[in-house]
Amino acid sequence: MLRIHPASNDEKDFILKGVLSTIREVVTEQQFDIWFSCLRISSITGNSITFVAPNYFICEWLNSHYNDLFSGAVYKVLNSSKEVIFSTEEEVFRRLSTTSFSNEDISLGKKSPEENYTTQLYKYYSFENFVVGPCNRLAHAAAIAVSKSPGLAYNPLFIHGASGSGKTHLLHAINNILLSEHRMKTIYLPCERFVNHYISTIQSNSWDSFRNFYRNIDALLIDDIQSFENSHGSREEFFHTFNALYNAKKQIIITSDRPPESIATLEDRLISRFKWGLLCGIENTTLETRIAITEKKASLWGINLSHETASYLSKNITGSIREIEGAIARLSRDGKTTKNSITMDRVRKIVWELSENRKHVNIESVIKAVSERFNVRVSQLQSRCRTRNLALPRQIVMHLSRKLTKMSLMEIGGYLGGRDHSTVIHADEKITRMSKKDKHLNIILQKLESDLQK
Repeated sequence: MLRIHPASNDEKDFILKGVLSTIREVVTEQQFDIWFSCLRISSITGNSITFVAPNYFICEWLNSHYNDLFSGAVYKVLNSSKEVIFSTEEEVFRRLSTTSFSNEDISLGKKSPEENYTTQLYKYYSFENFVVGPCNRLAHAAAIAVSKSPGLAYNPLFIHGASGSGKTHLLHAINNILLSEHRMKTIYLPCERFVNHYISTIQSNSWDSFRNFYRNIDALLIDDIQSFENSHGSREEFFHTFNALYNAKKQIIITSDRPPESIATLEDRLISRFKWGLLCGIENTTLETRIAITEKKASLWGINLSHETASYLSKNITGSIREIEGAIARLSRDGKTTKNSITMDRVRKIVWELSENRKHVNIESVIKAVSERFNVRVSQLQSRCRTRNLALPRQIVMHLSRKLTKMSLMEIGGYLGGRDHSTVIHADEKITRMSKKDKHLNIILQKLESDLQK
């Protein structure tokens, strides 16, 4: 029996090839490319082996459909029974950041922090799997242009949109082309990971290594850059990294949940640089696009959804596309367990359960969030004062309270200075109309709603 605790990286690669070779014998090439080619081994202990996938949904799919197959393949390769665990890259990143990159059990062997930041190819995130609609057509076209002419088309490319709108998908799709067709040296990472790497570098004082790592590349793809809000030092370091890459005509692609000017504490010099290339937003999806995305996601899970079922899911799960993916994951798991076709009764039950599991939002939390966003006092929002600087945030409180809380119109109005139900209706309708015309306001509303429901 091969002893592998702790396993070296060469041993992990050897074991992974053996496991995937066994699995390849029983799945189609398309299934293998989408669900299995993106895996790596994170850790091997005496009792378990952990495989890392790019996202939660692939983990769920593998766990519900192929756990037994993986267990058998692992036994065949190691001649030893082990618990098979599926984890996400995000979970591994989080563990790395809490251990200062020193614990071999997390599985990356005896590597330096820089070597742990490895860009990988995930075929799940491809342009072919991305559904294009009116809401994302510009972002999609820009992403394709950058993937064809890196450093020349749009540099930097800054894509902003609400959580779950497809920004990360486009980022990975670009990266896949840069790696497979251009053979470029790229780095993809969430902004939080850049911040953690910066903090680790402060501890180790290895600044030359840190700077060489980020500047000796062909393309930098950084996700969720709004995480820079509370980290002045990492923003300063990123500013110099940006300049070095831009001057060397290296491609920079950035995503955020809001436009650069809406990121609190972001310096003007960074905002201006982010606008040097192309700034494009992904807007709220239309119903038709949500239905198309739902059908596409289901097909990737091997589920043949009727148009009626896809329409029902799209109409009744009003959050991000990730919530729809969660519903599809549950349908897939249920279908395997019961070996029955998907019924509308089961779909309705899942939709109801998802809505019940959402975090309960109260009006106090809405008022607090809006007061912080617009820099006004809670007492001012609840007063009878009608000054102009209070009108918009108070109307936003009414709009979000009507949408997210279970309070009646009279209760909402009473909480905000004793206003009547007609005032609440007017405020709700006004904010709804404004958000359709004002992209900046729409982004603010999406961000507030997302944060309140976390």
